[in-house]
Amino acid sequence: MLILGEKGLSGLVKRLLDLLFLGGIGLFLSLPWSVKWYMSLLFYRPGEKYWFLLFFLYVTGFFALQIVYEIRQIFKTLNRRNPFKMDNVKSLNRIATASFLISIAYIVKIIFFNSFMTIILVMVFIITGFFSVILAEVFRQAVIVKEENDLTI
Repeated sequence: MLILGEKGLSGLVKRLLDLLFLGGIGLFLSLPWSVKWYMSLLFYRPGEKYWFLLFFLYVTGFFALQIVYEIRQIFKTLNRRNPFKMDNVKSLNRIATASFLISIAYIVKIIFFNSFMTIILVMVFIITGFFSVILAEVFRQAVIVKEENDLTI
């Protein structure tokens, strides 16, 4: 099975990420209506909780879209079979920043609307942030080795 390239697994994942990104933009734009609809299903009247949830979902949604966008950029370089670029290091660092900001937002949410899932999401995004920082450093070192190798040829 072909892994890298437009016709390989990475190409399929890139197309799925494109769909996820477009769907995320649609959800992001529909938040005022979808939050009201969801709250009506839970028998809540829109009020203070509505505005908090709307603001919270806009903040976390923006950073989640940024993460998906950056992953899409990384997969573009994978499909071109040139993943060791400083652009990928920058993308991984932006993913880390966005992950940490999402975890901070969820920590704030714990104060107002605590749930077991919220606590799990805080942990997931903190781990994602640390993983992205470490992976960015691995990629940075790989870029340095690749550039040195390219100079010796």
